[in-house]
Amino acid sequence: MKKYIPNCLSILNLFCGVIGTVLALKGQLIHASCAVFTGAIFDFLDGFTAKLLDAQSKMGKQLDSLVDLISFGMLPAAIMYMLIQIYETCPFRPYAALCVVTFSALRLAKFNIDNRQTHQFIGMPVPANALFIATLPMLIKRNIYPKLVAFLTQPLMLPILAIVLSFLLVSSIKFIALKFRGYSLWHNIPQYMLILLSICSITCMNVEGIFVAICLYIFLSIVYNFHQPKQ
Repeated sequence: MKKYIPNCLSILNLFCGVIGTVLALKGQLIHASCAVFTGAIFDFLDGFTAKLLDAQSKMGKQLDSLVDLISFGMLPAAIMYMLIQIYETCPFRPYAALCVVTFSALRLAKFNIDNRQTHQFIGMPVPANALFIATLPMLIKRNIYPKLVAFLTQPLMLPILAIVLSFLLVSSIKFIALKFRGYSLWHNIPQYMLILLSICSITCMNVEGIFVAICLYIFLSIVYNFHQPKQ
């Protein structure tokens, strides 16, 4: 019985992705963003319980990737599509959001066949990209930082952002993975630094802190990437 628990959690994640996509296409972007965050919780619990119960399986791995494509690929693409449609007058620019789901699929397929991604990710993880996009409707609606909102909603900014994020998904940049090598501080400096800064930003800035935390994640990963020994 216990071997079915992780797959059930994956299915709940899938429901979040499907329902969230419908909500996004109806223009209910805040609720769609909440679906991304809820799906991320189920995604974490899926992996956690699979390891805890020793219930990892080949089917579970494939199901996890398929679910991630919907919840963290299709759903954020729908959110981005609707956002661009709101702030752009050109009828073709919203289609830049389709890059998100396309490159998410490539990223997930690449991850499944790449055995180098044990202690670090090659390319931005799909869930991180989805969480970043999910913060945008909340950040824009709350408008606590008007200059940032004005910058993001300028013509071309959201389509460019969609393309840049899509590039990061399939890039060769090594992103920090929260997989610790023991408890040594020295061997886990990037992980501890990322966790500390993320907690501080989210505690101090609420939803906007998630946006800042993902930006820090991208920045720290790029900086850390250049300090890695060339292979």
